[in-house]
Amino acid sequence: MLRAIRLHALDADPDAFGSTFEDERARPESFWRDRIADSVWLLAWAGRQPVGIVAAVAPPFPTSVELQLDAMWVDPAWRGQGVGEALVDAVLAWAGEQGAEFVSLTVVDGNDHARRLYERTGFRSTGEREPRLRSPCHMRERLRLSLVSA
Repeated sequence: MLRAIRLHALDADPDAFGSTFEDERARPESFWRDRIADSVWLLAWAGRQPVGIVAAVAPPFPTSVELQLDAMWVDPAWRGQGVGEALVDAVLAWAGEQGAEFVSLTVVDGNDHARRLYERTGFRSTGEREPRLRSPCHMRERLRLSLVSA
């Protein structure tokens, strides 16, 4: 199921992700099994149809108090109906249960709908910007949310 919805997301919104449909479609089953084992994947359902997906993974930087929200996608027919917020809230709740102090993510310049969702749910810019690996002429920015009460 993870492979099918992830490939659907990559096909439907190819510019929203760091990976491509072609690259992930060619991956062996072991890749998908490892991906499930190394992260937490959450799906949003409408009846028996998955309409959104998100992952919580260890970040690519060394810290044990921060998790990364990754691979977020909501089916276009379900956008604006609270699915994205529900997925973000589920990741934040899970991260808090794991003892994380922060959750971070990256958002690509121009993906304004996603940026607004993340900002509505409490994420703020860290000021960290970097080129996308697969298209270095486009930038992405890291956002972070603190789970620790001030």
